[in-house]
Amino acid sequence: MIEDPVLGAGYTVRRLDLGADEEGPLVASLVHREPTGPRTHGARKTAARDARPPVLVMHGWSDYVFDRGLLEHLGKAGYDVWGLDLRKYGRSLLPDQTPTSVDHLSRYDREIGTALRIIGADRPPVLLAHSAGGLTAALWAQRRPGTVRALALNSPWLEMHLGSGVRTLARTPVRLLAEHLRARPILPEGSSHYSRALHRDFGGMYDYDLALKPARGHRFPAETLAAVLDGQTRLRAAGPLGIPVLVMHSARSRFGASFREGMRRADTVLDVHALARAARRLGPDVRVEPIEGARHDVFLSDADARARAIGILDDWLETLAP
Repeated sequence: MIEDPVLGAGYTVRRLDLGADEEGPLVASLVHREPTGPRTHGARKTAARDARPPVLVMHGWSDYVFDRGLLEHLGKAGYDVWGLDLRKYGRSLLPDQTPTSVDHLSRYDREIGTALRIIGADRPPVLLAHSAGGLTAALWAQRRPGTVRALALNSPWLEMHLGSGVRTLARTPVRLLAEHLRARPILPEGSSHYSRALHRDFGGMYDYDLALKPARGHRFPAETLAAVLDGQTRLRAAGPLGIPVLVMHSARSRFGASFREGMRRADTVLDVHALARAARRLGPDVRVEPIEGARHDVFLSDADARARAIGILDDWLETLAP
């Protein structure tokens, strides 16, 4: 373990070795912040910490764990806070690797399982997962019951734009293209609308490494899109999750070729109505919260929507306490 060069003092990062693929060695990166919380003493302090589940933060596609403000908030509330950069993302992206490439979402079981063992097999965490990470987290929880306490999903990519019909139509041709293209890009370069709303260089409020989270996103590997479509299909066909699930998303989506000011307070990445419909099918204990003015990452919204998202998360986490 070393001090995390991204988040700095108070955070450590350890490399998780995952073997290799045709592009070379594979690693993931597990970040940790020790909780602080209210001042207590001795056994009371230990009991207060152990009463709250750990929280493991997972990023979305073309993203990494960097929101120190959110991690600090959770840590100061007494949670044992962790973050996981998956293989070929963020801290885990090695030279000559294709960013974000993966041929099946179950490949991530290796790093998730290793992270959970380090956190503690007797301490199942809440997975706080964003976008594609939300899909990966839901699939993990469905396949590995008992390993996580609950899911808090931040605009999870549970379904394609316009719903399951588009996914059904796209799945076979994308799979066939992916067999040929593999890690080569399948989609044109994305727009910079989302980054324009977020990053301080473009008039937003937030700062992050544009090499790790590019303004237009990384190029989208064909095999990764096929893996997402397959994952969405498998999750739709799976049985209900037997754990509490919180799903937060923007109240609206805004798309278009040109940037409009309304995009600063909307999801410019996913169809929020399609993801909300998919979210309600996840299980019997699902709370779906649309947030007025939120962006695709609800925690990277303007101050009012961010505060609303954090307040919802705080209240829901309190319901998990024994």
